[in-house]
Amino acid sequence: MIKTLIKTSLIATLGALTLPSHSHTHVENNIRAQQPNNLNYSLYFSNEDQRVTYSRQYHGQIVESLHNALVVSLSEQEFLLARSSGAVILEHTPPKTINRAANELVNANQSILTTTQTSGIPNFPCYPTLEETYELAEQLAKKYPNFVELKHIGQSWKKEQGLGGHDLTVLVIKNKKRNKNKKLPTMYMQGALHAREYTAGATTIKFAQHLLENRRTNPDIKWILNQREIHILLIANPDGRKYAELGKEWRKNTNTAYCATNEEQIGADLNRNFDFAWNSTPYSSDEQCSNTYQGPVAASEPETKVIQNYINSIFEDNRGDLDTDAAPLDTAGLFLDIHSFGGMVMWPWSHLRTPPPNSAGLSMLGHRLAAYSGYVAYQVGNRFHVGGSAGGYAYGQLGVASFTYELGREFFEHCGNFEGEIFPNTLKSLIYAAKVAKAPYKISGGPQILDYKLEGAGDVAVPPGTPINLTAGIYDDFFGNQSYTPLPPSQAVKKVKLVIKKQGEGVVQKLKLPAADGIYDSPREQLNYALDTSNWDDGRYTLILKAQDVTGQWGVKYAKYLTIDDDASAQNKAPVADFIPTCTYGSCQFDASKSTDDKPGLKYRWFIGSEISREEYTGEKIEYVHEMAGTYYVTLVVEDANDISAVKHAVFDLDGKYVPIANFTYQCAGLICEFDSSSASDPDGHIVERLWRFGADAMYLPGKVKETFTFPTAGEYRVAFVVRDNDGQYNETYQFITVN
Repeated sequence: MIKTLIKTSLIATLGALTLPSHSHTHVENNIRAQQPNNLNYSLYFSNEDQRVTYSRQYHGQIVESLHNALVVSLSEQEFLLARSSGAVILEHTPPKTINRAANELVNANQSILTTTQTSGIPNFPCYPTLEETYELAEQLAKKYPNFVELKHIGQSWKKEQGLGGHDLTVLVIKNKKRNKNKKLPTMYMQGALHAREYTAGATTIKFAQHLLENRRTNPDIKWILNQREIHILLIANPDGRKYAELGKEWRKNTNTAYCATNEEQIGADLNRNFDFAWNSTPYSSDEQCSNTYQGPVAASEPETKVIQNYINSIFEDNRGDLDTDAAPLDTAGLFLDIHSFGGMVMWPWSHLRTPPPNSAGLSMLGHRLAAYSGYVAYQVGNRFHVGGSAGGYAYGQLGVASFTYELGREFFEHCGNFEGEIFPNTLKSLIYAAKVAKAPYKISGGPQILDYKLEGAGDVAVPPGTPINLTAGIYDDFFGNQSYTPLPPSQAVKKVKLVIKKQGEGVVQKLKLPAADGIYDSPREQLNYALDTSNWDDGRYTLILKAQDVTGQWGVKYAKYLTIDDDASAQNKAPVADFIPTCTYGSCQFDASKSTDDKPGLKYRWFIGSEISREEYTGEKIEYVHEMAGTYYVTLVVEDANDISAVKHAVFDLDGKYVPIANFTYQCAGLICEFDSSSASDPDGHIVERLWRFGADAMYLPGKVKETFTFPTAGEYRVAFVVRDNDGQYNETYQFITVN
């Protein structure tokens, strides 16, 4: 609940908000150790780099993601190895108490924006079931016959065995009338190769819906449908998806020939089964009950064969047989494999640390794709080695630029996060990907155009002479978060061109636009250009922007429609941004319906976070699960149909979990030191575990409130102390001590 409202005049009634009572108990009951003798452990991280490192290192063993730890399934040997490496790792136990409102925190996986559920995966209404996904695809094919072709490209393992099962279904989207018998640059994407990754399966069908439903009103989407083929494998692992819809942490397919002794671990990991670099790395297992079981031979699984055959049919082979053979710079096509979770975009090689021969182009585009969500971007092999992956096959065998997305924070992603943050930001990335598909190794090197607006007109018809400001950001250094490897090179923007086309007439004007500060001399520039329409005739115009950097590389085009109508009203009142917060322990709903404008069509963007990080959401009503108590900053930006914006800022002290306080004192006599952690405490509960680490090279070991330790020799030592409380929160402190 909000305790204090700071630096804002916002007045609101903060009523109690009851979330659906779908708690992590549901998840815990379905997340068991991944192998019979494994246990679940909390692997704690202290920063984003460490989280990403652990996410990749233990990706196949992760069963849950917490804000401060990954819950991983490990054997005793793996646990001891992790502990000996200096990791803070403890046996995982669900919090015994959530101090207040146990069912009101992030435990509620159902969106608070939905009070009753009539469709979707149980407790996750934003994710359509497999059958609903296929039904939606059928509806799109019937509604948009000139733009959609539905293909059943092969059978799942169960269907091949006559045990029910499903077809693997692809939606092909393009302007069929305009491009009959014409080969276009192709973007292929697939979702849910790992069944439990809820966001991946929903992203595919939602992307298809967005393209088709906005083709008339969005000139960028119209261009994509005219100039590209978009192939979307909706659910790449349909049999496994049905298991995952039951709440199971199911990763593999459902082939019962493997791990017959444990029906909860049957199947093969399809993303270790592709016929490229198969069985070449330690992160692919030959143990049938392993979550990363690679199968008995390469492409042993019917789903793998179907996918390989399909991408072989839509992409040309543009790479030689050697790992050092590069695809030509102008190679067309793009392969996207959508997964969760981790907040990452990755590219091959995955089986080698060595950079791929197309490293420069892959790195540039990978960082571009990651930037829209603030994700990290890197070559997979820089962090861990995986053979038999889908992306590795597409690039290794065919030379197609290939990328893997890891969306969000957990496999069973909260609907509020998916609807408000993850999908809207991923959508921007996918739109950009479709644009560069003609030559992804090359085009991605050009400047990006962001937040392109026609202020004063927007989507509304206006009379000639209406004051219109064309604004945009031009970024040659629009990259994802830096991690592990240097960011790609960026250059100063050289020029920006505006091409104006009138419907029925073609190009009517070409302009070179000036930088807002008068000179192009930086990788980041702004546009603020007063557009003179006083002599424009009535009609719909398309305003196309493109930018070039000093190397001569052009970026992709972005466009806006502008309708001039002599009978339209020139009157427009600026909107007013306002919102009501309704917060409980660990979670807030923000409702912007109090925002006002003189006409319908307001768009909403939210920027929410702490001093350390912030996240972007969209929608009139959004949900923000903060979990931890602290000060949070909220900015609402509303934009009316004329592209005029208004902003409201607020700062809140929000209630939630508190981190325990780690503290200790010591006294030494010679090499023997006594340590006392009696002063450690927990503001909202009690400490349940303590770990001590005596020396920088030692491991963390369980200990008591008071410990005595004898150091081997005189010198300076780093002594670290960790506490974990009954809510699963942890904290660490350390001191350098000198013994004589």
